Amino acid sequence: MSLSAKSVLKEGSTELSHICELDLSKQASHQRLVSLIATISLSSRNADTIYTMIMRGVNIFRLNFSHESHEMHSKTIELINEALERIHRETGQIRTVAIAADTRGPQIRTGLLDGDVFLRSGDNLRLSINRDLYDKGNKEAVYVDYPNIINLTKTGDRLFIDDGRLLLHILEVGVDGLLCEVIHGGHLNNNCNVILPEIEIDLPAVSEKDMFDIQFSIKANVDFLFASAVRSAKNVKELRTVLGEKGKHIKIIAKMDSKIALSRFSEILRAADGLLLSRADLGTQIPIEKLFITQKSILGQCNKAGKPVIVASHILESMRTLPHPTRAECFDLANAIIDGADCIMLSSEVAIGSYPKETVATCDTLCREAEKVLWFRDLFSDLVSEVRGELDAAHSLAIAAVETAKRTNATLIIVLTTSGRSATLVSKFRPRCPIVAVTRCDRTARWVYLHRGVLPLLYTSEPSTDYATDVDARVQFAMTAAKKWTIIEDGDPIVIVSAWKDGGGFTNNVRVVYAFFEADHVDCLFRSDRRRSQKNTNLQMANREADENKNR
Repeated sequence: MSLSAKSVLKEGSTELSHICELDLSKQASHQRLVSLIATISLSSRNADTIYTMIMRGVNIFRLNFSHESHEMHSKTIELINEALERIHRETGQIRTVAIAADTRGPQIRTGLLDGDVFLRSGDNLRLSINRDLYDKGNKEAVYVDYPNIINLTKTGDRLFIDDGRLLLHILEVGVDGLLCEVIHGGHLNNNCNVILPEIEIDLPAVSEKDMFDIQFSIKANVDFLFASAVRSAKNVKELRTVLGEKGKHIKIIAKMDSKIALSRFSEILRAADGLLLSRADLGTQIPIEKLFITQKSILGQCNKAGKPVIVASHILESMRTLPHPTRAECFDLANAIIDGADCIMLSSEVAIGSYPKETVATCDTLCREAEKVLWFRDLFSDLVSEVRGELDAAHSLAIAAVETAKRTNATLIIVLTTSGRSATLVSKFRPRCPIVAVTRCDRTARWVYLHRGVLPLLYTSEPSTDYATDVDARVQFAMTAAKKWTIIEDGDPIVIVSAWKDGGGFTNNVRVVYAFFEADHVDCLFRSDRRRSQKNTNLQMANREADENKNR
């Protein structure tokens, strides 16, 4: 069994003994299971940085439509494709990465300022709906672009400006605006967003800007839509309508970024393809001491439902200006992994920070170290026990595959898949080893990155006329790649999940094979008998040593 697998697969008799026996002297060397998402902007939009990010483990690139133009995003996509082509030329491997479009969502915004404005605690500020003040904002009055704000708010309500940096309390609701007291002050900038945490605003779920950005995203062939300001399942359905037939392949990831969204968590979870926990936005709207409990609850419910979940905001924030993170950030990131995150998203750290490459490398290392702590035995049992009612064939097979991997101490699960669903179902039950999803569909080879532990492998050879031969060819291809990735070694048990015939929806076969490698050959072979595999490998090595001795 490979060293990379041993560091993850080792079990003690209890979770406590497992933690006590963690090897503190060695770096984690296993294949990282969680996916990394990196935001591309000013600091990272260059060919060398994007290439390095991919080589250091970035799986998904995020385009933030709140801040940049379509021209800049087109340039980013072009650089990503150039980096993938460079990797193919240098390594001969077809690497895939996914692209996510992050919409701004419906927002209330302030107008423009006439000069510098600094607000101090105790100051009064009028938020006016009078359009004449749009570009004449000052210390006494600022324009807001939401006329209905005077009908939805009341005296005593809170509101935040500029992503929560400024906190105001409403003293009086007038006919043309709100008179507010500044509780937490600071500099006020142009066009700041205004957040009403206790109020459900009646703005459309898809703004005109979002509509424009979504149409661009469809043409750019993005894989995911990170939807901001989702307030209900109805909003998710409205987004699907906007995506239409041309964008039906795009997965909708709903952001948990408001108190309103949190109150309707269950319905949003059912409607969306996954969730993104925006801790910065949510942290302005709920008590700060409840934020870590909220994270644990959201991640647990997503794991239970088998929906992918992304943890975002302030992951390694200090690395915007420093080449290393704080200790608190290291602990926070590790806890997100232990809580059950499928993906970790880096935002300003790599978008506008000074050390984007170092940030990705640090995040990769911290994630792998945190994964060593996970106690997979009880996690698998808990997830299986939470499955209610009669199981369909796909769920039953996924449970069987993970149970088989657990009992055989397998270092790898190979899933032959068309749509990717079989691989994501296996991921739902959190196996201790990586899942290599072999597919001929390039879109599948991108979107499965949302799910923990799934490593897509694009297989481009034409199908064999004999289905059994084609299955063996894909399995050998996956095992050869896994050997190059140092996931498996001679004699390692491998669990294979495949279909009984070609096409989607026919997956119903689980088997165990053992890897071996012929001397002087890169390709991995496999046998059903472990002893024969090891005997063959040892014989190959002995023959090679004999030949070398003869030639001396």
